[in-house]
Amino acid sequence: MKKTMAEHKVKLLISSLVIVLPAVVDWQLLWECAGLLAAHWICVLLVFADRRNREGQSKKAVGLLFWLMPVTSLLLAAIRMAVQQGEAGIKITYLITCFAFGLLFLAVGNYMPKIRQNRTMGVRVKWTLASEANWNATHRFAGKVWVAAGLLCMISALLPLEMMLVVFIASIVLAAVVPCVYSYRYYKQHPQDGAEVNIYASPAQKMAARLILVGVLVFVAVALVAGSAEVVFGEDSLTVEASFWQDMTISYDSIESVSYETGEEMPAAGIRTYGLGNLRMLMGTFANDAYGSYTRYTYDSCDDCVVLNVSGMTVVLNGPSVDDTRQIYQELTARLDER
Repeated sequence: MKKTMAEHKVKLLISSLVIVLPAVVDWQLLWECAGLLAAHWICVLLVFADRRNREGQSKKAVGLLFWLMPVTSLLLAAIRMAVQQGEAGIKITYLITCFAFGLLFLAVGNYMPKIRQNRTMGVRVKWTLASEANWNATHRFAGKVWVAAGLLCMISALLPLEMMLVVFIASIVLAAVVPCVYSYRYYKQHPQDGAEVNIYASPAQKMAARLILVGVLVFVAVALVAGSAEVVFGEDSLTVEASFWQDMTISYDSIESVSYETGEEMPAAGIRTYGLGNLRMLMGTFANDAYGSYTRYTYDSCDDCVVLNVSGMTVVLNGPSVDDTRQIYQELTARLDER
């Protein structure tokens, strides 16, 4: 594997630099870029750990591997820039996302038939791994499905929001499920091809796969309950100190109005366009009919919120409980009354 990595060191270096480029322009993207960079290296190492990829894999398929994460990083930066443009930027965000996914599916669909049988890339179900004939037939078919899904993603960008989301999600499901169904049907129709090839996986590869699986499960479990947001009052401004998300500082002079809204009065959060959402917190940029594009730092455990109008922009805050939220409101109104 060292020899293979050395052969691709230039690609790996350039692709890594492209991944971190958005963080150089906007440091608030540092953690997102760091995560993509780590995922990029893990994917490359896993792919080249498979002997079949080192010795006989399609060069075009391997080349595509190096640019998936860099393109994702640039897409993330473009979405962030669009979100900062307010309500108009929200629409641009959806357009960028749909077209980007569409182009990704088109590119992968074009290279899908060229991917040779392996354990790390392509449609890796037991029927394709057990039969090279099944693998080849499935990937020829999957290439067409992914191209169709890519076109649907791009078309969805031109539809109204509700229809856009339905078509976009349906496209992703189509690309993920239909090739697997086709592989199973091929296996049933060609049982004689059911055990042509047995791709060997070394103990080290199996252990690496288990460790990655455990790591993913731990990450998902933590991500579901991670995050906090503490409102800290300073002399001239308040700061929302957030974990797992970027902080926000608001000058008292920029606050045009503040109100306390109970759970019955609060509109639904709406669509998260950029941010963190899990079982504990909602943080980032959201959009709904009541506020348009707005910023939110709220706990799911409390329905009451403090709503601020900051230089024409809406900011929604709360604490873990009703008492905490009332304390934020009282402290803030006291600070504003002093000015």
